[in-house]
Amino acid sequence: MGGVWSNTFGLIKSLMYGPHMLKPDGEHPPVFRTNNGVPVVVLLNRDTMQYVFNPETYEKEPFCFGYLGMSKDAMRGHCPSMFTNGEDHRRKKALLIDAYKHGQKALPSVLFKQIKAHFGEWSRLDEVPDFEDRVFHFFSETLTEALFGRKVDGQLCLTWLNGLMTDFKTWIPMPSLKRKRRLALEALPAIWKAIEEAPKYQELVQLCHTHGVEVEEGIFTILCGTIFNGIAAETAAIVSSVACLHTISDAEKNDIIQTTLQVLEKHGGVSEESVGEMKTLESFLLEVLRLHPPVFSFWGLARKDFVISPEKENIQVRKGEQLLGNCFWAQRDGSVFPDPDRFRWNRFVGEDEQGGQKKHLFFLRGSWTEAYDFDNHQCPGQDISFFMMKATLAVLLCYCSWKLKDAPVWSDKPIRLGNPDDPVRLKRFNFRSEQAGRALGIRPDNTSPNSI
Repeated sequence: MGGVWSNTFGLIKSLMYGPHMLKPDGEHPPVFRTNNGVPVVVLLNRDTMQYVFNPETYEKEPFCFGYLGMSKDAMRGHCPSMFTNGEDHRRKKALLIDAYKHGQKALPSVLFKQIKAHFGEWSRLDEVPDFEDRVFHFFSETLTEALFGRKVDGQLCLTWLNGLMTDFKTWIPMPSLKRKRRLALEALPAIWKAIEEAPKYQELVQLCHTHGVEVEEGIFTILCGTIFNGIAAETAAIVSSVACLHTISDAEKNDIIQTTLQVLEKHGGVSEESVGEMKTLESFLLEVLRLHPPVFSFWGLARKDFVISPEKENIQVRKGEQLLGNCFWAQRDGSVFPDPDRFRWNRFVGEDEQGGQKKHLFFLRGSWTEAYDFDNHQCPGQDISFFMMKATLAVLLCYCSWKLKDAPVWSDKPIRLGNPDDPVRLKRFNFRSEQAGRALGIRPDNTSPNSI
């Protein structure tokens, strides 16, 4: 077990070097022990990663990711589904699945309206230095409106999110985290009031009753799953995508644009059907998420004693030990991904949905091809998230142009959620509103045929 000093030293190394602390001198075995803030069994390739995704070998630690804990005050003491186990997890996840199914019906028209509103606003600015925050606001206001029937202010949601994960298991004083937690607590009443007054609130209350979840606890499960898991990851993926487009050639970028435009022309615009056919765009997005996943680390506690035998050496894992699966390295496994360190935008083109390299992507908390159920922790919002990201990227590529303030550079600091080291800022952003409006089915009065 680690002491105070070893835990603190491990945390400092983890914060300084990110996933690279797990391979400081080159290659490490696919499973080994270290301390990156807590004593941990590290899992680094496609085979050993399974132990932190298999419900028979791990369980979640309430309110905690290894060395980092969630502010219980910011959740009013309610533990969301992603930190729970057993029957409690099944009830809350069932609630989350139903809430997303209800919100998915309204999502396309809400998304299209928000694209036109937010992109139009960005194009009226001389430059967009706060591009990353604005992408978060866009996704936040889209998803909250789809789920609750009325958008919740994006800045309030971002302030609350920034104060959620603020409890480090270390004696090092971190006043900035205390300030973020305080601001989150100040933002929470306004968020809660907006939800209670939203048109779909009573519908969600009834869903909580149906699944046997206390109302406030259920709303926090939906709110945390949506903002912490969904919106934060979508924002990171789109920001990384915009940056990655800067790293490929004009010819490669034009290939993605032209194939996307062909699909839009075939289906008469952006729709669930057309987005589903954008295989070239999907390959680009999956490659972004392979090399620059918004979440590197997947934590769990060993549910029982077991042995991992990746090569000649057997690793005995004891019940209660921390497990850490790192998809940053698993998705650079050369035995699965040829030329693993190179960004290949067309890597997944032509693969079927269940085979090839796709099944070795792990950024959702399990294999990309694994379906969610009530026992695993696979993301129930995968379909919603990828529809939103692909539709947003399609509009950005086909009806927008921009110029980055600085060329992107990645050293993969964990605090940047897979994004380049420095914030992505735009010197300019242009939006061809009329063309995009036609593709989105937006009428001149800013409504769509399917508006709610």
